[in-house]
Amino acid sequence: MKKLPTAVTIKDIAQLLGLAHTTVSRALNDHPQISADTKQRVRESAAQMGYVANSGARAMRSGAMPMVGLIVPDVQNEFYSTAARTMAHECSLRGYQLVLGVSEDDPLREERQIRTLRESRAAGVLIVPTAKPTDDSITLLRNTPSVQFLRFNPKFKGPWVIADDLDGTLRATEHLLGLGHRRIALIGPLRGPSTVERRVRGFDTALRRLGLDPNSQAQLFGPARPEFGSAALLTLMALPERPTAVVVASSRQVLGVLQAASARHLLLPGDLSIVSYGDADWFEVCHPAVTAVALPVREMSERATGLLFELLDHPAGRHAAKAEPAFKTQLMQRASTAPVIAAIRKRRAMA
Repeated sequence: MKKLPTAVTIKDIAQLLGLAHTTVSRALNDHPQISADTKQRVRESAAQMGYVANSGARAMRSGAMPMVGLIVPDVQNEFYSTAARTMAHECSLRGYQLVLGVSEDDPLREERQIRTLRESRAAGVLIVPTAKPTDDSITLLRNTPSVQFLRFNPKFKGPWVIADDLDGTLRATEHLLGLGHRRIALIGPLRGPSTVERRVRGFDTALRRLGLDPNSQAQLFGPARPEFGSAALLTLMALPERPTAVVVASSRQVLGVLQAASARHLLLPGDLSIVSYGDADWFEVCHPAVTAVALPVREMSERATGLLFELLDHPAGRHAAKAEPAFKTQLMQRASTAPVIAAIRKRRAMA
């Protein structure tokens, strides 16, 4: 009878490289005290030898499976889909699998997602929290390594990774003000999450700096869906003094705004200048290309995943709240915005 091949172990890799088996184990788990060169040597040798991590043994030692949960409100949002791909890659480099849960911004659904991950013995959780998590959600995550992503809720423990939403919408609004626009509307997701509140503050702050009253500007909030973006724009265009520009605080709503503008035969930017908070890939190729505030989604995702594994490597400090510096955004100026006077002249010339 042919003898079955023996599974490659960490000790086999250590013997080949002349390293201690503890060093090999730490390298494979991306321990911060192991040099990048050693990690690369170990990973290359492990791949060549066909090493496969023993997840069962790891679970017995740590009480957790080599699995990380990610809970997001919406997988159709390009930001979250890109984040999920990046986080899945970062987890795979460390021998972990990423499991995706979708909360739809429903606190009860969020609770069920967290509970399922706990019952599955997930090692940790990356979460975009709802505005009003349930008490059970807070309790369930209390003893689980977790990192908040994009949004921050003080009821949850541990570190968070966010973008500078206030500065992003402030600069978007200042861009429109600099082009001469004074009737600027805001379309955004439902109020409550920290991201929305910071974006509204950025919008209001830009107006106040120029002596304008934010309450005099139309502000409409609803689901982060194209359908609401379309309905909101139609509402704005029916106003006696309709806006000459709009900041859309959700890239998902932008599609609906553009669809409604096309249906109403509005000239962009002749009739209306548009700035999106969030930059989708297709913004550059649509006509006109959409001016947008871009978030460093890949860098944020890598940092959030790295923080989670730091918590896994250092259990004693996993509950310490840590305010990471907010990631800076970038205003991408494209053809959907123009000076208000030039836009009016262009509209008249095409009439």
